[in-house]
Amino acid sequence: MRLLPLITLVPVAALVIAQARPAVASVESRLQNSIDVLDSFMDDPQQRIPERILRRAKGIAIIPGVTSAGFIFGGTRGAGILTLKQESGQWSNPAFVTLTGGSVGLQIGARTTDLILLFMNERSVRAALNRSFDLGGDVGVAAGPVGGNVVTPTDASGSDVLAYSRSAGLFAGVSLGGTKLAFDQDSSAQFYNQEDLTPQKILLDPSLSSPPLVASMRRSLNQAMK
Repeated sequence: MRLLPLITLVPVAALVIAQARPAVASVESRLQNSIDVLDSFMDDPQQRIPERILRRAKGIAIIPGVTSAGFIFGGTRGAGILTLKQESGQWSNPAFVTLTGGSVGLQIGARTTDLILLFMNERSVRAALNRSFDLGGDVGVAAGPVGGNVVTPTDASGSDVLAYSRSAGLFAGVSLGGTKLAFDQDSSAQFYNQEDLTPQKILLDPSLSSPPLVASMRRSLNQAMK
């Protein structure tokens, strides 16, 4: 069987990724989808994030519908929100973020993944305050423990970031290593109706006025920790 040269496969992979890319949602819809993803994780006994882990977390990123696709060459993209826990224990206003990355390996197909990232230490918080950082490079990432009374795995306690995912579709060979989490300037400006926002302004300044939907986000996060 005659194999296609790699130069032919690259545009094929790009086409697959483009076709798998989800429709751009409004910023309000993105926040609501993120709330719904957190609630659905916590409602599933098999995927539930242990409350003790959430209480320890210093921040959380929720990225619904991350799309991974490719043939030999692959790509990953998604959009969601990130919020940090303030000294008072209240969750900050959400910053809007994007997730992008690529991979090379034996992989074929496409899948959509709901992704939750928990920031577990000051190193990961410092990374979150940057405009972008690499998962698996700037911060270490490990699969987070799941379950209620029985918690598995148990060897991720020293990780900077704990990752939780729920997937549908067919795919093999994808991982978070090499993916980039970046501040979404345009979406953040649209949501807060304010230009020139920075991650620090959104995540560290409690005086920043926010739409009522942010209160729903905080309620879901507080409920998840109980």
